[in-house]
Formats: sequence, structure tokens, C-alpha cells
Amino acid sequence: MSQLPIKLLIADDMLPIREYLNMVLSHEPDMKIVASVETGASAVKQALAVKPDVVLIDIEMETPQAGIEAIRELSLKAPEIKSVVLTHFKNQETVFAAFEAGAVDYLIKDSSASETLEAIRAAAHDQTMIRPRIAKLIRDEFKALRSERNNLIATLNIIYKLTPTELDLLRLLAEGKTPSQITEIRHIEASTFRTHVGNILKKFKASSVRDVVSQLKHLGIFEIFITELDSELNDN
Repeated sequence: MSQLPIKLLIADDMLPIREYLNMVLSHEPDMKIVASVETGASAVKQALAVKPDVVLIDIEMETPQAGIEAIRELSLKAPEIKSVVLTHFKNQETVFAAFEAGAVDYLIKDSSASETLEAIRAAAHDQTMIRPRIAKLIRDEFKALRSERNNLIATLNIIYKLTPTELDLLRLLAEGKTPSQITEIRHIEASTFRTHVGNILKKFKASSVRDVVSQLKHLGIFEIFITELDSELNDN
């Protein structure tokens, strides 16, 4: 007894792309195109109606994130439908957003026809794998996350060496206050402010307090310590 063909839905806002995919896929005896649409919203509507096995979907259609939104909705309403992304976007943010939404595979539009067919068959049979180009993006992201984690740990070690006053001055600088405004707010002399800044720079082994503030803002340090800092300042 022969297997039923893989039912496919194509979602892409570019007519030439849809026509090309229709041409390629229609020649495969184990595949059957059941719908071809040009928006993410239509992809969801048609998919819920015709129940394809696999949705081959672009990212940017009627909106920049239409494909991702459609994948997320299908994952919630019809998790048995497998979404395979076919797009020109190669950036890490889009790749991770697609997988987070529920995509099972991610192809770039310069992929060969054989690679696209392989991805469709793998998705239909729950045998998807991470492709080399996507695997590299994932590895690069993990490296960046590891570097960010190490940077955060090193910064936290320095933060714990700061006095509440020093951390408070950094927070005020991060809020855009000028040195003269800070000395007025905290009722300190300009020379005292400069001494605090000098101590901060020594602890961070930095030459610019602006760079220190930028680093702390990037790592979200002020959000981490805001409650603790306010409590200590109020106690004093």
C-alpha cells in the first residue's frame, strides 16, 4: 500500500517564488500542493482549513514578521502541522525567532531544490536536522552568549566592590545627569565627585566613566541593583 502524498501549503508574497515552488514540487510524486497564499494571515486561515502536513513559509510578507506570527499561531492551534521557513533572512535574531515560534526547519532562498525537497520530507516525517549554515549561526550565538555571561560575571565582581555612593553616582550619570547636577543633587563638592569617579575608574581599570556607564547599561546592572541601592541610600 503506497503512502499518501505529503500535503503542502506554500506561503510567500512573491508570485515568481510561488510559481517556482509550484513547478518544482508538483513534479514530486510524494508531494501534493493543497494551497498557495501570499500572506501570513492567509497561511493560517488556509492551513487550519485544509490541514497540510507541511507549511513552506517566508518571513516577511504583509508585515516584516508575518511568517513568524503565522508559525506561532499554527503551533498553538495546529501543532501537528510542520512549518519550514524559506526566506532570504540569515540573521541570528530571525533564525532564533522562527525556531522559538515553532518552526522545525529553516532554509535560505538560495538553497538548492534538492535541499528544499529534503527539508520538506524530513519535516513531514519528524526527521528534521539543523543545517550547516543555521548550525553556524547557532554556534555563533552561543559563543556570544558565553562571552556576554563572562562579561557580566566579571562586571558583577567589580560592582560588589563599589560603595553604594559610587554605584549611585554611576546610576545618576546613566540617567543623563551632568556632574554639576549630581553634586547639587547629592550635596557634595566637585572635588568629592571627582574622587569618587577616580575610584570607580580604578576599580574598573577604565579610562572613561562614559564607557563604564555604557557597559553597565548594556548589561542591565542598574535594573539588577536598583532596589538594593535605594534601600541602602535610604538607610543612610
